[in-house]
Amino acid sequence: MESDNELFLNTINGDMKSFDKLVDRYMKKAYFFAYGYVGDKEAARDLSQDAFVKVYKERSRFNPDYNFGTWFFTVLRNTCLNYIKRRNIHPFVSMNNTYSYKGNNEDDKIDMAKALHMLNERDKELLTLKYFDGFSYEEISQILGIPMGSVMSGLFYAKKRMKEVIERLYNEP
Repeated sequence: MESDNELFLNTINGDMKSFDKLVDRYMKKAYFFAYGYVGDKEAARDLSQDAFVKVYKERSRFNPDYNFGTWFFTVLRNTCLNYIKRRNIHPFVSMNNTYSYKGNNEDDKIDMAKALHMLNERDKELLTLKYFDGFSYEEISQILGIPMGSVMSGLFYAKKRMKEVIERLYNEP
């Protein structure tokens, strides 16, 4: 199986089938990533497609020393942020509505979207990229264009603030 970088290098050399394979690999994750930013299904679909068009048009700027996926999600993130800025909307983080923190009892469920919505944008973004989109510290560092140490400390404090929000919401000591 060809790596994402190999497929994109083939794309740069004119192989559209390689680009189609990349689109197939990334479309679902790209859609959910965009939906996490904009909270609108149609917009997420459009923004995902826009990002694929952008990376294709800018294919000559790709640096093969870097991971294609990280580059793609950086482009997608910027596309989403530009959309948010143009529309003057607040980013929305998408995930399962509830999370069981003690057991399967309905009384033991937390509304994660509600809790995340109460955090600042940077905390939401870091937590979403790490725990809902599954990116590594290094990938988050590259996507956001910040040092890995900033990602690690940012996540530490974001988790701390998330815990405080959950305790306030659910009166847990």
